[in-house]
Amino acid sequence: MTPVPTEHASPTPRGRRGRTRAAHPDPLLVPALLSTPATPAPAFADEPAPALPIDVTTGPGFTAGTASESVPASHGGRTYRVRQGDDLVSVAARFGVSVPALVDLNGLRRQPALRSGQILSLPERQVNDGPATDRVRPGDTLDSIASRHRLRPADLQHANAMGDSQLLVEGELLSLTGTGAVSARRRPTADDLPQLTAPADGFPPETVLAARINRRSLLARPQPTRREARTLVEGTALAHDLSPALATAVAQVESGFNHGVVSPGNAIGIMQVTPRAAHCASHAVGRSLDVLDPADNATAGVVILSTLLEAADDEAQALAGYYQGLASVRAHGPHPDTRRFAANVQILADRTRSEERS
Repeated sequence: MTPVPTEHASPTPRGRRGRTRAAHPDPLLVPALLSTPATPAPAFADEPAPALPIDVTTGPGFTAGTASESVPASHGGRTYRVRQGDDLVSVAARFGVSVPALVDLNGLRRQPALRSGQILSLPERQVNDGPATDRVRPGDTLDSIASRHRLRPADLQHANAMGDSQLLVEGELLSLTGTGAVSARRRPTADDLPQLTAPADGFPPETVLAARINRRSLLARPQPTRREARTLVEGTALAHDLSPALATAVAQVESGFNHGVVSPGNAIGIMQVTPRAAHCASHAVGRSLDVLDPADNATAGVVILSTLLEAADDEAQALAGYYQGLASVRAHGPHPDTRRFAANVQILADRTRSEERS
């Protein structure tokens, strides 16, 4: 199983709930996310992007593959022989056409994957089209969007005049190419955003802003009751061969089964999972996980906990790794608040196991 980093973002020297601790800052990802560039890339960063076929109805800028309103599906008088490693997204970007137009013109809707040597008809190109675009979807990160289009995160930052920020908002339209000179992207502000339930003193302002935007998105969705959240965690744990008693104890200590909780360090929902950790867990389960969705949040937390139990020396160290990050625990030992977290989880889990046996 792919190792899943779990370190929660934190300022120096405060912890996720404002308690004193020191840890490596964690990149924060989308929806509404930012990251710390100095943090090493996760282990899967060098892996190739997920292979096609893709869902072409959600391809880049489906209305045109550009910022315009229509897709010209007429033949432009050009053809292209597919090379090894090509896919619909890379070919569309190379010739300035849209993925949907390529699919329609070449009859690829049922089999959108390409094969080496295949001859593609290229759609007519619209002279007035803007740059290729992609709309931020739930669970997206700057890394995942860049991977989807065979780009670097820095390319997206440059094309959208983002500077070093990785703060994105669900639903916004990102340019995939260009200099950012004509970018109309509006930077989110703290106006009308809900406050967090824990003190944010000492956390980087962009981290807190990302957490507040995530909480706004979270509270706009239907929320499970605490009973429903507990049942969800139990079922997810059973599906992944993890002790339900341990998984529910983590959820109880982390959020009290309240999916609307977001920490100042951008740990989200029932299992208090950061977007970065959810992105890593997505690779472990083989599909994209939306950390704002209760079921995906439970899945991410359970997968992270299962991975830690396999990697750690014992259950206590795995729980400490869930809270602080296993690398940090091994390098520096558990912080006092980490020890309290692990001890409380084990007490609750042992109590539940005892009740189940009686």
